[in-house]
Amino acid sequence: MIAYKYDFVPAGEQALHIAFPEQIDVSENQLIQELAQQLQSRFIYEITDIVPAYRTLTISFDIRKTTYYEFSSKLKDFLTHYVPDTKNDHGRIFEVPVCYDPEFGIDLEDVAAFGNISVEELIKLHSANNYFIYMMGFLPGFAFMGNVPDRIAMPRLSAPRASIAPGSVAIAGKQAGMYPVDSPGGWRILGRTPITLYTPNNPLPPFQAGDWIKFSQIDRTDYSAIKELDAHGEYQLKIISE
Repeated sequence: MIAYKYDFVPAGEQALHIAFPEQIDVSENQLIQELAQQLQSRFIYEITDIVPAYRTLTISFDIRKTTYYEFSSKLKDFLTHYVPDTKNDHGRIFEVPVCYDPEFGIDLEDVAAFGNISVEELIKLHSANNYFIYMMGFLPGFAFMGNVPDRIAMPRLSAPRASIAPGSVAIAGKQAGMYPVDSPGGWRILGRTPITLYTPNNPLPPFQAGDWIKFSQIDRTDYSAIKELDAHGEYQLKIISE
C-alpha cells in the first residue's frame, strides 16, 4: 500500500497527472520514480509517455486504445494494490568535481552572509551533502536536486542574470543544480565544474533522476587539468556507490 495521498488530475484529452503531496521529499520522489518504471512496463499497450517530476507523475495515453475514465480506473486499481519495493537500492552516487574559486562562485559571499558563516564553512557544508536528483528538465541535462542544508538555502535572485556559464553549480532555496549550457538564470552560483554536462552529440548525462550527486572540492590547477582531460574524452565521473 502507498503511504502518500494522491489525486488524479486531467491534463488534456490524452494525459493525466498523479499528484502527490506538495513537498520536496526524497522518499516520495523515489516512489514516483519506481511507479514510473512499473507503470511503463505494466500498461505498455496504453501508455505513450511518462514523465516523473518532484511530486507528480504525468502519464500520456493513447486515446485510440482507451479513454480517460477507463485508464484512470485501471490506474486506481493498480495503485490500490501496489506494494512499493522496500529493497530498492535508491540510485547511484556520482562524485562531481567543483572549483569554488571566487571567479566561479560569484554568489559565495552573499550565501555565506545569509547563513552567517564564512565562505570556507559554506563550501564545506555544501560539499559535505549528498544531493538527490528529483527530475531532469528546464535545460538539456539539467538535474533538479535537493536538499540544500537549511542554513545556506538562500532564495533565488529577485531578477535573473542574462547569462550563466556552463558548468555553474548553484542553489535556489532547498534546490541544487548545475547549468549544462549558457543560459539565463536566477539561482545562486557557488562554483563551477570542469566537466561537460551537455553536448548535442552526446545529450544524455551519465546520471539520471533517482541518482545522487556528491560535490568534491578542487582547486584551479585540478580544474584546468580535468577540463583538459574532459575535452579529449579522457575523464569519467567517479561513481562512489552503485
